[in-house]
Amino acid sequence: MSKKKVIFLCLLLSALALLMYSALPKSEHAKEKNRQQEKVYDFEQGSGMKFSALSEQKIDELAKLGKVWGLMKYHHPKFISSEANGDEEFFRTLHKILEDHADVNAILYDWVKALDTEIVPEELQAPYRVLASSVQRSPNTGWVKDRQDLGGKLSLELSKLLTAHITEREGAYVSFKNASGYFDMGRERPYYQMKFDDTGYRLLGLFRYWNIIEYYYPYKNQNGEDWDQVLREFIPKIIAGDDYDSYFKTLAELTARVHDSHVNLVGEKRKDVASTFGKYQLPVSFVEIDGRIVIDQVFGDCGLKLGDIVLKIDGVDIQEIAKNRRTYISQSREDTSPVFFRSLLRIDQRNASVAVNRRGKEIVVRASGFAYASEFQISTPSQVMENGDIYYMNAGKMQDAEVDRIMKEHRNTKGLIVDLRNHPKTELSYVLAEYLVSSPTEFALFSMPNRAIPGEFDYTQPEVSGRTANTDHDLYQGKVVLLINEHTISNGETVAMSLRNGKNVVLLGRPTAGANGDVVEFSLPGNIKTRISGFGVFDPEKGPIQGVGVQPDIYLQPTVEGIVQGKDEYIEKAIELIEEEAVFTR
Repeated sequence: MSKKKVIFLCLLLSALALLMYSALPKSEHAKEKNRQQEKVYDFEQGSGMKFSALSEQKIDELAKLGKVWGLMKYHHPKFISSEANGDEEFFRTLHKILEDHADVNAILYDWVKALDTEIVPEELQAPYRVLASSVQRSPNTGWVKDRQDLGGKLSLELSKLLTAHITEREGAYVSFKNASGYFDMGRERPYYQMKFDDTGYRLLGLFRYWNIIEYYYPYKNQNGEDWDQVLREFIPKIIAGDDYDSYFKTLAELTARVHDSHVNLVGEKRKDVASTFGKYQLPVSFVEIDGRIVIDQVFGDCGLKLGDIVLKIDGVDIQEIAKNRRTYISQSREDTSPVFFRSLLRIDQRNASVAVNRRGKEIVVRASGFAYASEFQISTPSQVMENGDIYYMNAGKMQDAEVDRIMKEHRNTKGLIVDLRNHPKTELSYVLAEYLVSSPTEFALFSMPNRAIPGEFDYTQPEVSGRTANTDHDLYQGKVVLLINEHTISNGETVAMSLRNGKNVVLLGRPTAGANGDVVEFSLPGNIKTRISGFGVFDPEKGPIQGVGVQPDIYLQPTVEGIVQGKDEYIEKAIELIEEEAVFTR
């Protein structure tokens, strides 16, 4: 093409652009001008922000942005319908707030108004309008009424959003699978190519997680944390680093503040929090007895023995190691969490000097670690015991079809031991309850999110188990001992809650893990996966299970002597209880 033709084409295109611009309504001229002047960021490639320190005022302003953004994300029609991209809106607004002398309230107000949506108040309809007595937790949104902090205009706009009561959330950041309260967070993008020195993306990770807990974690109001203060505390922490390790560990520390033993964090190469404490794990499991770390299972030849009381690893006191690692591990209680059990005895090198108390004598063992994880497990198979008088059922090694067969074959035994120290693979809460609980009996209350009111969880109808009119087999007449301890978690706790309603049933052991509710997984920037308990579980009187656990009727503390001798003191005590003449009563 000749040079003259190129010039002519450029002039023609410029004229057409000018003609199109002049055809815009006057009200659109300003908007178009602003769009042309605003810097365009390719947020897929990065946020364009790097900084590592903030003034106290800026920390407060970013905390306000995080809360407003979260409220918008779960309440505004354009975010719920996917018309607006919440992450892009966050980055654009963050750029403006970081400017010197930024009027934060004005910026946030302009942002809300720019979405140009008329919020029409919707009256709550059944089933989303519930009695106050049916509300398990209410949203913490009273701050939107603070006109002094937000300014009158911003407060008014945010308050309007709370009246929208949107129930159709198919494309939302939190969507619901069906008419139930089970929800999904699949819209959260993992940003595989995130650069870990990108401060904008680091803040996005913090604000995403904080708001998920703020609106969609059933136990948020009972975890003992001031969640607003946690947000402010973690802003300087998350921006301080510039690499993957600092980002991952800061997020791990954040998850620890949720106090939920269901929680884990999995990052690059599918490595979780436990992996950050060392490449190798001593191939043992341990139990805490009176504050001491006692080896109770050994899975390989590593130099450690049953009953060893761990004192130090490579010269560092084991209690100091435990305190440090708990900083990054979410635990419903300090004696629980599968991640903690896999983390405490991890080491950096293949071999470590481990000081132990072995049968009253302090020695130093050269212990060897393995590259694979070792976890507590009950390996005893389901079997008859005591000359056929007792049947032992290992719930972690059973399949659904086995329950009916076992109960029919062993219906005349003197007693039944149901071991819940392994995670049950079957729905024993209902199937086995038909043999043990004489009539339909309430055993739990669940709470599910109210999709019309983000941040509210409502109690569902009570969960019921036991014999029904359609049950075609006899009620088991023998004694039943349920074995529980700190490894009994989630479904295992639900099973214990159900079966304990049987007439001749007793719970033996230590309190369960106190982490229950269907697990919900989601992604954080940097392709990091995490999870939380997704709905609440309570006893029929609304008493908590989370952080407390199911309590035993008979408390049993393992002994160092019993561990040294290779005894399973739980099973031995269960047999003793069944053999006694006394009838179980609760």
